[in-house]
Amino acid sequence: MTILYRSKSLLFVLLFVCIGHVAAAGVGVLSKKDSIITYEKLHDIAQSQTPAIQIAYLNGGKIEYYNYGYKDIGTKEPIDSQTVFQAASLSKIVATYAFLILADKGILDLDKPLWEYYEYDRLKKDRYRKIITARHVLTHQSGLVNWEASAGSKAWQESMLKTRFKPGTDYRYSGEAYYYLQLVAERLTGKTLDEICTEYIFKPFGMEKSRFTFADELETNIAIGHKSMVSANKVHKFKKGNAAYTLYTTADEYLKFVIEGVLNGKGLSKAMHEKFLTPQVTTAAKGEEKEKDDYVKCCFGIRSQKNEAGISYWHTGSNGAGFQCVFLVYPDTKKAITIFTNSNKGRNVNLPLFKAFFGKDQTYWLTRR
Repeated sequence: MTILYRSKSLLFVLLFVCIGHVAAAGVGVLSKKDSIITYEKLHDIAQSQTPAIQIAYLNGGKIEYYNYGYKDIGTKEPIDSQTVFQAASLSKIVATYAFLILADKGILDLDKPLWEYYEYDRLKKDRYRKIITARHVLTHQSGLVNWEASAGSKAWQESMLKTRFKPGTDYRYSGEAYYYLQLVAERLTGKTLDEICTEYIFKPFGMEKSRFTFADELETNIAIGHKSMVSANKVHKFKKGNAAYTLYTTADEYLKFVIEGVLNGKGLSKAMHEKFLTPQVTTAAKGEEKEKDDYVKCCFGIRSQKNEAGISYWHTGSNGAGFQCVFLVYPDTKKAITIFTNSNKGRNVNLPLFKAFFGKDQTYWLTRR
């Protein structure tokens, strides 16, 4: 089933005086009957957690937008639905989709060792360097850690990679592995990550603002990161795209990806789309499983959740610059949400928002740690 967009115009409709400061929120022009959540409720949820919450919500064939708070708590400039946020690890799911398109086209073999495509110098001393595959990367079974050092730093660039177990035998979440697969994809295509994703995802899906590297035009309407409600006072400008975490986008544009990619499988064969959403492994290392791991699995990049409402798909994102975000989609009911915040405490708003939009009569295993 193809989802058609039917969005409502956005206006700043409310100026709410709070204790100690004034907060402005742009909320979709919705009647009381149609509105899922009020401005006051968003304020209650966001208080002391995040300066801003940007939401895009799919309910069947209708999309609604909810925008609360500030780009920067210092300037108190309000966000709107076009304000750009860092998508953090939601970047991985967009990159995954691009890699699967390359596999569908026969450019990338998911089971061919990446070393045969590109001998990554940071891996040259590792004993398992010749057996890591794209499948291992996409299911977080490469054996590589998340980051050997702060990603993008000189120390990171000079660090050597070391697998902690034989690829394919255990689970360990890894940004390093995603970056390695990105390097392979760039060499196979002769294009940058941004160029690959623009061709196969951003342009055909209508994601006009989305990109993995910073561009000056983004600065006109961009959120600033916050730690413990203190502004970073600057825009973090990623000059080199990284499949694991550098995506700039909006809740609205990321929802377009959720609809066109996760729900509709646009650009993928039916068989590859099914593989994309097929649970592969438990999202915990052996011996460290918890109750949630009976209900949460890793597919290709994306996570699945099985609960009282059926099967859903999701992923979270968290960047050290002070951004946290999440998406959650239910294919059977064609309901989905993208939630972006500009705070290192932003994940604390997820559970109350899930309950507000999807109900309290299900267990949100994705919020369990």
